Amino acid sequence: MRFFRFVFLSCLLPIASVAAAVDVPSKIEAVTVYMEGAMVTRVSRINLSAGSNEIRLTGLVDSIEVASLQAEVASDAVQIGQINLTSEKQRDAIDSEVVALRSRVDETQRSLQVIDASSNAAKLRLKFLEGIAAGYAKESWFEGTRGTADIASWRAALDLLQSGSEDAHGLIRQNEAKKTEVNKDLSLLIRQLAALRGKTKASSSVELTLDARQSTTTELRLHYYQEDAEWAPRYEARLDSNNGNLQLLQVADIEQQSDEDWSAVKLTLSTSAPEGELIAPELDSEFLDLVEPAPRRKTLMRQSAVMSNDANGFAEEIVVTGSRVRADVGGFAVRYAVPGSSTVTNDADEPVTVELAKFNFDTELVTQVVPRESTQAFLAARFIYNQSVPLFGSSMAVFVDGVYAGESEMPSALPQSEVVLPMGQDRRVEVHSQSQGGADGNAGIISKRKTETTDYLFEIINRRDSASHIEVQDLYPVARNKSIEVEVPRTATAPTERDLDDKPGLVVWKKTLGAGESWRINHQYTISYPAKSILRKN
Repeated sequence: MRFFRFVFLSCLLPIASVAAAVDVPSKIEAVTVYMEGAMVTRVSRINLSAGSNEIRLTGLVDSIEVASLQAEVASDAVQIGQINLTSEKQRDAIDSEVVALRSRVDETQRSLQVIDASSNAAKLRLKFLEGIAAGYAKESWFEGTRGTADIASWRAALDLLQSGSEDAHGLIRQNEAKKTEVNKDLSLLIRQLAALRGKTKASSSVELTLDARQSTTTELRLHYYQEDAEWAPRYEARLDSNNGNLQLLQVADIEQQSDEDWSAVKLTLSTSAPEGELIAPELDSEFLDLVEPAPRRKTLMRQSAVMSNDANGFAEEIVVTGSRVRADVGGFAVRYAVPGSSTVTNDADEPVTVELAKFNFDTELVTQVVPRESTQAFLAARFIYNQSVPLFGSSMAVFVDGVYAGESEMPSALPQSEVVLPMGQDRRVEVHSQSQGGADGNAGIISKRKTETTDYLFEIINRRDSASHIEVQDLYPVARNKSIEVEVPRTATAPTERDLDDKPGLVVWKKTLGAGESWRINHQYTISYPAKSILRKN
């Protein structure tokens, strides 16, 4: 196959043809859908004579990007010359079809107005009857108090009011039913009208000059980019908690609102981003200089001291709390070829869904607990993603032991990386968190210091019939200023790991609890700092 790409230069290079262009039909053969946008491929079977040939592909959509237009021929004996893209007005037949559809839409909308008017009249009738009933009841009450009430007249009036009210309510119900059916017809007409939007305003034609060394029959492929299309991954995670097996289903939701239908096409999904930036950002020079600080007045001495402590702490934060920058998964593109043929219409109410892949993993189930934040336990499935194709993060429906647990997020995953998927609440693990009444106070004689003590007792109980791996998370505060001290007493339960996930101060206790086994953790620490200072936590 010989491949050529052209830019529209008709304003500079006029077409030189020896014969009138021959119209040839084309059909959409394949579509590559990106996260944003799609590349459409049309194919034509053409007969060429020796020498210069002019052909024209008509009836294309008007929204073709000239810069994205590409053409290729299958024969080595054919050379592509000039290519020209022009816009054409809509055809008369399409005009009449659109006019007829719009007329039916207007007529249907008028029918809805008539139904609404009838219902409004019935509501006014009900309001009128309510007014009559209220006035008649008042008059009848006065007649009753005077002993001159006409019981037969009362009954006749009540029968009349009831009959009128029932008729009005019945008409309103009938109108609501009619309105539902008419709205369905209107929705269908609007969709039919939308299906013609690629032809209603304008269409395009592409003229090509093809030079053939000999008479031949070959295939011509035309590629062009369309913006109004997209696809997104979605996942279903189904966990069997008894054996730790996780089935992960990856599907794609595809939708498009371009000016043409994709009917029975070869569909490919790509994670490439042609709408993204192609050039790396540019950096400019950065210069450093020193300036003398402004003198501080004595009236601001106390405030300045506090600010100085904050400034020292901020400078120290770079060293104490700095963490690694985590890069998002990227720098690669994945293509998914959908087997068979697919149809994606441009007026569908819901996206088209196709299955991309299905994986099975043996997982390590871990119950995660953060007792000071929540007394709920949360189940997570941990495994090594051992596939060769990266996974892009997206929404994920979670099922545990066949029961829907809710919506969560599937993180992006590179091959051979560790993945931890949230599986929802673990109701078979019981969590208790109890404050032991940590005390605050002052210490020191010459240099007084304030102290704040935190003392919690965590109790975890495994109500499962089998062992559970438990991870309890909390933290020790990290001092940003040298005047602040954080002390952990010996009575505190030592954590299994510190600085969890490279976050300073975060700790985790890990333990496997047997069926019915309980576990107590003493979480204690004391913060001390100068009594004249203000402790800020963030």
